[in-house]
Amino acid sequence: MMRRTPVLFVAALCLAVLSAAADVARAVKAPMGLQLRAGARVGIVNLLDAQVTHFHESRKLEDSFLKTYTVSYSVTAMLLGALRDGLTQRGLAAVAVGPSDALRRSRETCFLDAHLAKGLPQECGLLFAQLATTERLDALIVLGPGRNDSAHAAGTRHRELPEDLRGWCFVTGAGGPDTPPTLLNLSELLLVEVGPRGAQLDDLEWGGDGQSWTGYRPPTDLKAFPDSQLAQLQPLFSAMLQQQANKLLAQLQVTR
Repeated sequence: MMRRTPVLFVAALCLAVLSAAADVARAVKAPMGLQLRAGARVGIVNLLDAQVTHFHESRKLEDSFLKTYTVSYSVTAMLLGALRDGLTQRGLAAVAVGPSDALRRSRETCFLDAHLAKGLPQECGLLFAQLATTERLDALIVLGPGRNDSAHAAGTRHRELPEDLRGWCFVTGAGGPDTPPTLLNLSELLLVEVGPRGAQLDDLEWGGDGQSWTGYRPPTDLKAFPDSQLAQLQPLFSAMLQQQANKLLAQLQVTR
């Protein structure tokens, strides 16, 4: 009996240590979130082009194609609409802010070429901090393009599709000619805290997959979607952006 006691004690101790380690691991993976005072100014910045990319996939590689369309609706207005009410309800001031020229030039560095799951690149942190200082902001929410690769989409990456797909996309060819296209939101929404230590990333929300194109009718020419038909995508992508924004807003806490 005396010999078993130490063994049981050690086993129990090991289980406790493993349990604590698991709790720590879960805590590390959990979003940090951001705490702001009531009345804080939150800048809303858009770096996503007003474009929609169509990719048609085919069993024959030569029959696959990609085409990007410029659309008439304002992504900036859609982003502001997705965030304004949620920020106001929390007692925060939503401030629409245009990106600086330097930030606009660094979009690829800060989004497409960045692995944001590891944090902000140093150059981008400086640019975000400069913008916040100029506009007297306490935090930034920034929308930018992501890629269909492991650094951005991680486990949601579509291996059957090109890695260089980015932004808002729709995909045809998976079913018959009348099958509604699948919508993809390949974008990243960042919550950036700005303080004495500079800018740091507090939350990152990936857009991901969306619904099918409701009310879809194949165009006469699959390589030339008319503007009137592309306009049908605005409320669909707006709904996807709202889901993305809601996840980010859930990471905000306000002290009064």
